[in-house]
Amino acid sequence: MKKYFPKSFLLLLSLLMICGYTMLGQSLGCNFKPGTIQLNLNGQSVGANIVSYVVLVDGGNIIRYKSVVNSGTIDAVGVGSYKAVAITWDNTQSSLPSLEIGKNLGDIDHCLKSTAVDLSICDCNTTTNSVTVPNSVGLSPQYILTDGRGVIQQVQNGTTFSGLSNGVYNHYVLCNTTLSAVIGTKITTLPSTDFCRIMPLSYVVCVAECAPVICVPMVIAKIR
Repeated sequence: MKKYFPKSFLLLLSLLMICGYTMLGQSLGCNFKPGTIQLNLNGQSVGANIVSYVVLVDGGNIIRYKSVVNSGTIDAVGVGSYKAVAITWDNTQSSLPSLEIGKNLGDIDHCLKSTAVDLSICDCNTTTNSVTVPNSVGLSPQYILTDGRGVIQQVQNGTTFSGLSNGVYNHYVLCNTTLSAVIGTKITTLPSTDFCRIMPLSYVVCVAECAPVICVPMVIAKIR
């Protein structure tokens, strides 16, 4: 790729996502519900002529979604598995790149790109505020529930997790280990060898904002 930036141009571009990576062989599973998603764009060079975008590409490296300029917000993302990539360039260069939906990311030249980050958009699969996960074999299994960022939310010996709000959750099981999972810590801090399975089970909770028994006609009257 040709060099389109002055020597003083330094780019450190990273996608510090709400989730979406694998560490120590332990997958984080589902990350977001469909709709608008927010990724954190950090480390890119900035300036009056510098523009940056975040794009989502499919398994064929085709751009399916892109953010507005200099933003990590992407609207109306559908269910699927993607890779998120940050792209930046100098708008004063003579030949500007064409960043279009449906184009192969490999054909986008005249710019600098971040490494790709795995991203999984999952549809709703429960409308209640509790989920019951499968029983697991093993000695004294610990049943763990994380959010989409991989932060541990609940740890228990039983298979039912209650009191859940709308959001993305991933279920793991620690087995045959004396190690204890700690709420508020990342699931990736635990050795993958201590899990009963590598891939988590994903649950997307979509509890109705207003139940029919609550949403009844109301009357308002002026106070005399």
